[in-house]
Amino acid sequence: MRTAAALPVFLANPVFAASPTYNWSGFYAGLTAGATRSSSHETTSLPCTEPFGVGAICATTFSGNGPLVLSAMNGSFSQTQFTGGVDAGYNWQNGPGVYGVELDLESFKGASRSGAFTSPAFGSPVVLNSSVDADWLFTARGRIGYAFDRVLAYATGGLAFTRLNANFSYTDTSGDTGSWSGTQNKVGWVVGGGLQWALSSAWSVKAEYLYVNFGSISASGAIVNPTFGYSNAVSTSADLTAQIARAGVNYKF
Repeated sequence: MRTAAALPVFLANPVFAASPTYNWSGFYAGLTAGATRSSSHETTSLPCTEPFGVGAICATTFSGNGPLVLSAMNGSFSQTQFTGGVDAGYNWQNGPGVYGVELDLESFKGASRSGAFTSPAFGSPVVLNSSVDADWLFTARGRIGYAFDRVLAYATGGLAFTRLNANFSYTDTSGDTGSWSGTQNKVGWVVGGGLQWALSSAWSVKAEYLYVNFGSISASGAIVNPTFGYSNAVSTSADLTAQIARAGVNYKF
């Protein structure tokens, strides 16, 4: 009888009680850092607008550089760069289900390429540059996850915001030069997922992947030969997507 009576006291001892389940509910904020792989696909149009098609650019001129421009400035290019910033959010937990919202602001770069080509018509150098760039990325996302006590697996998605700057240029030794650009505030979409580990009641770390899509931006202008005064219209449309892999540390208040 004395053994049976002592059993509840034995089990209630903190040393033998089960560890409490971690609760993900509450506000949090922290820092993130990682890498972004930005990709752009550009499409360039070069109609023949030079008078009588006599310039070095016109795509219909047998000896022109138009086909070279169209070949070099249609296609895809990518670039990998560092990204880092801050995030903040709030979680609600119901059983193992965790639901939340998160905002983050971080550095963000696009993609660029530069190429020096040999003119098939004149055998002289032609330099072409393309860039679709940005300085920052802001996302507003929902999160839904499943908690395995101190480990949270989650999916996330929402809106992405940035200001895209598209710049393109052409130079050749015939004296033809041109630059055309466009700038636009863009709203895109973002999806991804990650794992988060609670190190203590307040601190956690996470590993996260995001895919961002901003659609396209357009720019138009002209390639001009100042010596003879002719010009040829040119326009380029380029999109921007990015894959972001990053780690983060958060503090829950």
